[in-house]
Amino acid sequence: MPSIPPILIIGVNPIVKIVVPLLRAFGFQIVHLWSPHRLTSDIISLCKDTLNIDSYFCSLASLDQLLNNATQPYLIFICTETDQHLPLMKRITSTSIIKPCNHHVICMPPFNVDPKSLISIQQIQQQLCCYCYPIGFLPTFTKLKRYIYDEQTNIGDIQSIEFRIRCCSLKSCSDDRINSSLLNRFGSFALFILFYLFGTQNLSTISHAYIQSPNETTCSFHINYNRSIRLPPIFVNIISNSHISSTYNQELIIIASKCALIVNDYRLVLRRFNFDDQILIDSFHSDTNEKFSQFSYENPEIPLIFIQSFYYFIGHLKESLINQILRSTFTELTSFEIVYKVQEAIVAIREAARTGEIVPIVR
Repeated sequence: MPSIPPILIIGVNPIVKIVVPLLRAFGFQIVHLWSPHRLTSDIISLCKDTLNIDSYFCSLASLDQLLNNATQPYLIFICTETDQHLPLMKRITSTSIIKPCNHHVICMPPFNVDPKSLISIQQIQQQLCCYCYPIGFLPTFTKLKRYIYDEQTNIGDIQSIEFRIRCCSLKSCSDDRINSSLLNRFGSFALFILFYLFGTQNLSTISHAYIQSPNETTCSFHINYNRSIRLPPIFVNIISNSHISSTYNQELIIIASKCALIVNDYRLVLRRFNFDDQILIDSFHSDTNEKFSQFSYENPEIPLIFIQSFYYFIGHLKESLINQILRSTFTELTSFEIVYKVQEAIVAIREAARTGEIVPIVR
């Protein structure tokens, strides 16, 4: 049976406190951590005491030496600030330096990447190289997608789609514009899930976009598909409020001619007229909740639902690496096409909000 590759963590963002223990829970071995910042006493304490990683460093020369001298591919998780994602991915996957093996690279959200820049990464023939939105790996959404396509006759024609997200204020959690931006942080979650469910090939325009300025506490927009596929405009509404008790809550409501499909966080419910609601799946993972609920409360930019979905992502990842065959679900959810379209849509949403016009989502 093929062995799973050793892990190299790049970055010291708060998400490493989630990534490292969950990877270990699935049997991965974390061997090194590289920090883009100098090794302060806080970073050393994070590595040694919190993450229990003995090998850590911060110089680019050390990083290059580690990558070039590797005798087997590393599985590299990039957990840095958004402006460092692309340079690091290019550095790791650069063909200008002769490397004995190609490393697997996974970049954690949020992202702030020019869509055109993704093309250069997409063309790299790595064993695994992806920008990852783990939230799509929540079994609730994989179940919903199968149900939409397999039970189309029983569902009927889709008449309306609405995605609502409510979260506590992100303003206090980060001075970084990307981390504190509703659209980049949580709008990207909604876009990714919707593009996974309904595809990207027939995307058309963004309309009715609104972003409250200057603090961006409210964001809403319509996603429009080509009329040929008979999919109604998808309404997305995201609100942050310091008075909201929960750090994050999402609700996706799909109304069809014969039923309604409702996602409320982890639970997928089928609702029919004159029938009791039927719970199709509830993917809440109690063990992850017990371990990380306090962390999520203290870091509202990393909601518990994201952490739980990352648990399922690692399970898919491990299975794919051991079997050396990427399952269709894993391939779909790590598709560059979806990430590309999410970034394009974010650009279109900001333009539509600025101009008040209908803006096309185009490559």
